[in-house]
Amino acid sequence: MMLSVCSMWQDSVIALVGLSFGFMLFPQLRDVIRGKSVNVYTAGLTTAGLYILAITFFTLDMLITVIAEIFSGTVWLLLSLFSTINKRKKK
Repeated sequence: MMLSVCSMWQDSVIALVGLSFGFMLFPQLRDVIRGKSVNVYTAGLTTAGLYILAITFFTLDMLITVIAEIFSGTVWLLLSLFSTINKRKKK
């Protein structure tokens, strides 16, 4: 019983931090939509890492954190995709 109560607050805290990281990237996402770019390798590796974390947290039944990590990973994925498109347009 104690373990599930501890997991709940930890799940919420980790999810809140993960969501915050995703939302903090919105200005950068706006910039890449408008034509700028970020390092594609960094964005791609961060995307993969966040999705791996989501799978890991899923195995721990930390479902709120899973959603937060998928959200942040998807923002990084969008940064990577738009940056790739923008770099190809410049060539």
